Amino acid sequence: MKRTLTILTLLFSLSLLFSAVVPESSKVGKVSVEIKEGSVEEFVLSAMKEEFSLSWIEKYSDSSDAFLAAYSPLLSSLLPMENLILGEYDGNGISLYSQDSGDHLYLIIKEGKIVALQKK
Repeated sequence: MKRTLTILTLLFSLSLLFSAVVPESSKVGKVSVEIKEGSVEEFVLSAMKEEFSLSWIEKYSDSSDAFLAAYSPLLSSLLPMENLILGEYDGNGISLYSQDSGDHLYLIIKEGKIVALQKK
């Protein structure tokens, strides 16, 4: 009986251990599996699913002339993006990968706005 209880306790402990494992992607690192309301992940996911426009610029970017000059051609060709794998926010930015187009981006987020991006 004691042996059975020990085995059940071990199995229960292992199930708790594996339930905390976060999936990883070679493209984006740790994958964001739970997107909370008001999070950076929700903000980025919403931005990437919209068509690039003047309202997009006002809503999601810092709207600087440098941002517009550097990224408007790229964003207008990429957006909207679908079937995204979204990484976790690392305190500076977030990686994402479109399974449809194969595009891989890293977005730098400051004060709740996209200030720069890098296509990988």
